[in-house]
Order: sequence, then structure tokens, then C-alpha cells
Amino acid sequence: MAQATRIPFSTLTLVAASALALTLAACGGGGSGSGPAVSSTDGTSGPASYSGAVSGLGSIVVNGVRFSTSGANVADPDDSSQRYLRAFALGTTVSVQGVVDDNSTQASASSITVHGGVRGQVTAVNTGVTPNTLTVAGQSIAVNASTVYEGLNGATLTLSGLQSAVAGGAVYAEVYVTGDAASGFVATRVELKTSGEVLSSGHAIVGKVVAGSLDTVNGRFDLLLRNGVTLTINYPNGALRPVGATLSEGALVRVLSPNSTSSLVNGDTLNATKVIVKGERLASGRAKLRGVVSVINGSLWTLGDVSVDVSQVQEVEGFANLAAVTVGAVVKVKGRFVNGVLVAREVESEDAERVRDGGGVKLYGVVTASDSGARTFSVQGVTVAVPAGITVPSVGSYIEVLAQLSNGALTLVRSSTGDDRVGRDFEVYGTVSCTQGSVDLMTTFNLTLRNGTATSVNGRNAVIELEDNVDMTVANSGTRTCLVEVKGTPTAGGITATKIEVKSRSASAS
Repeated sequence: MAQATRIPFSTLTLVAASALALTLAACGGGGSGSGPAVSSTDGTSGPASYSGAVSGLGSIVVNGVRFSTSGANVADPDDSSQRYLRAFALGTTVSVQGVVDDNSTQASASSITVHGGVRGQVTAVNTGVTPNTLTVAGQSIAVNASTVYEGLNGATLTLSGLQSAVAGGAVYAEVYVTGDAASGFVATRVELKTSGEVLSSGHAIVGKVVAGSLDTVNGRFDLLLRNGVTLTINYPNGALRPVGATLSEGALVRVLSPNSTSSLVNGDTLNATKVIVKGERLASGRAKLRGVVSVINGSLWTLGDVSVDVSQVQEVEGFANLAAVTVGAVVKVKGRFVNGVLVAREVESEDAERVRDGGGVKLYGVVTASDSGARTFSVQGVTVAVPAGITVPSVGSYIEVLAQLSNGALTLVRSSTGDDRVGRDFEVYGTVSCTQGSVDLMTTFNLTLRNGTATSVNGRNAVIELEDNVDMTVANSGTRTCLVEVKGTPTAGGITATKIEVKSRSASAS
């Protein structure tokens, strides 16, 4: 049985695009629309950077493109020098570097940075305004139809359920966002946390370095927490992440601190343990970014820390024209960086893909739970409701799903199943008992997904790769559990793995 050693985390070599087959052709195949072709100077295949929220699983879908994640280096949101040791989840904000083929929407990720969210106590849920808002860690965040909700341990959560929970006691969450306090935060994912998790990981806020406030000698800058409340952030030597990053005025940052920020007022000081610089601006190369428009100055826009030149836009979707785009709008912009400025060729609204396809979430995988009475099924660790008149898929069947998200609930729009799907590659994260080490993966085993459902995996002919520092020595006492990413193809009742990447191995809970 083959076993490979992972390449060092610092090695970010672009890999050739995998032969991914996107089969939701009726849904646009996960592509970017049917507008004018990209000019030959932009190219249609090659290295590219995509930054936005995860809108599909079984691989990951970001800004309409499905990326194979097998073999990619994935950086932890709280410390980019460490690996990310969780399954990808809908609504998580990421930046993906890889190879993208625009013509076929085939893509392969070489590196992925997960951008952590605002983390702390949820002190308010306001459903009496439009849009509805949350107050988390002292920051006001808008939610919309595309916001994903998840309770503790993968439990179902809705906005109304969150509001009731907050009224009944202390509630903590991490909220993945786009934007900043000045232009307005928009939540892509709301994930409940325990108070212990927040204390262990630290409270987190997001914002921009206020112009004129940066003092790199003394480690200090100002940050707008919310309208009318500006904090002074003190940070020690070695606090900046990624290692080697530099701060600049206007930079978008995420600040981690052991101290709660919920009750801070204007002029207060916050001592940071880490300042994570979220840099989406590149010197050159193709890119597609999702963000909130914070500045419009003629044909020059600002999204996060990126300047966007829209003077050469060839396609607009979801807006009547460019003049209809206003400050505070969430947009996706596709183009090429030239001297640090993104020269846009395409601009689309946040919901353009959802409106065009009839649904904005795409899922690829094996059904791990099915309830004909409740008319629901699970795939990739998430639950999907099935409308009347459509057959609920059975456990073990392979399915490719287009679903509509509303207030945290997914409803099936259409799907593809059947024998013609056999041989399609996809990826799935889960946990497996691995007390005996790699040998436990070299057989048929049950893989448990994030919502507690499970599927059968045949690992007999799979290549097994270990992340850095993963020790698969047979345990002399106790039991061990591994977090793995399985890449494979669907077979009757489960998955035949071609590669199993062991992300971590730990003692099982008693």
C-alpha cells in the first residue's frame, strides 16, 4: 500500500488543473456566465486567485468555480503558519490560489487561506430593521438570504432561533464577514461557539487601520469597531501574521485578543495578541474577488484593500449598469491585477448566480442520511429539504445538488443522479478511528461527517498522505481519531478512495 509524505507547508507550488467534471450543466456548470469571452490578453487558463465565501462542497465552490482541494496547503485563520484542521463549511471566507480554466471551469487549488471572522459574544439580534443585523464582539453585522447558520456540534440554527437563544442567556459565535465597519459588514456564515472555545482561541474583531493612526515603532494603530466607536490597538513584536507581513494605513486586519470587545466605547484601548493582515491585493495575475464596495471615485472602486478599475468592464450581471452599483453593495469582480490594481472585465451582484441558476449552493457527494417522512437528506454533512413531487434520494447514492439557501435552510432546486455519475471525482472531510495507524485506513471504514452522519469508504487502493507532524504510530493505550480528506469516486453505497490525506490524529474523547 502506498504511503506518501506531504510536501513542506511553505511550498506553494501551483499544480496542474485536475480533470474535474462539472455536471450541473443546467446550472451553468458553476461557471461565470455566458457573457463576452475574456480577451486573449487575459487568458482563459492558468494561475488565478479567487477570494470569497464557500458556496459549494465536494471540492469547494468559490465565486462560481469548483476547486479540487486535494493536495492543497490550507492555512489556519488564527495563525497562517499553521495548518487548518477542520472541514470546509458553507459560508466560510477563503482566498484560493490555483489553476483555473475559464472555458471548462476546471480548477485545482494549490493554497487556500481561511479568513477567520468576528468572534465573541452575540449581544443583539435585530430583526426589526432591513437588513436584519447581529451585534457580535461589539461589531454590527448585516445578514441576508445567503447567510449560513450552524449551531453547536453541527446543529440546525436559524436567525429566529439565534434571537431566542440570545434572549435566554449568553451566546457566543464566530461570524465570517465581508466588508468593514465603515462600508458595512455582511455575514456569510454564523457559527455558534462555546464560551470556552472563545476564551481558548481569543476574541476577534475585523476592520481597517485608520488613516494617520499607524505607529509601527510603538506597535499601535486605530481601528473602527462600529460607527462612532474607534479603538486604539496595541500589538507586541511578532504579533503580525502572516509572518513577515507589514501593516499599512487602510489595510484590512483581524485582531485577536484575550479581552472581550463587546462593552468597549470610543477611545478605549485593546491589547492584541495577534494582528492578521488580510491582503487580497496582488501585483499581477488573474483574480475574481467578492467584497463590499466601500469607495466609488469615478471608474475607480475600493473593495477591502483592493483598488478596482472598472473602466474596461465588458459584462455586468445583476445590475442595470455600472452606475447602479452603490457604496455598500456586495459585488463579485473578475479581471487581472496590473501594478496592484484590479482591472475588471466582469462585475456581478452577490445574488446574480443564485438568480441565474435558481439556487446558489452546489453539493457533490454521497447521500449519508435520508428521511422520506421529513423529506430531507444529507450530503457533505449538510441537510437539504426536498420539495413535494421530487423523490428523496436514498442513502449511499451519489448526487450532485443545486440548492436554494434561505435563513439558513437549504432546499433542493434540482439534482443529477444515476449511473452516468459513477467515476466522478469528489472530496469529503470526516473523522475515522485510526488507533492502529495507517492500517485502519487501508481497508473499508466508516467516515463520519461534520453533522454526525457517515458513509463507507474503501481505502484499500488509496494513496495515504500525512500532513506535517502527523504521527501514525500504533497507539499502545486508548483510542485515536483521525481527521481526513478523502478524494475518490462513488461506488455502490459509498466511496472508493484514490487518496486519503490525514490532517490530524488525536486521542478520542472518552
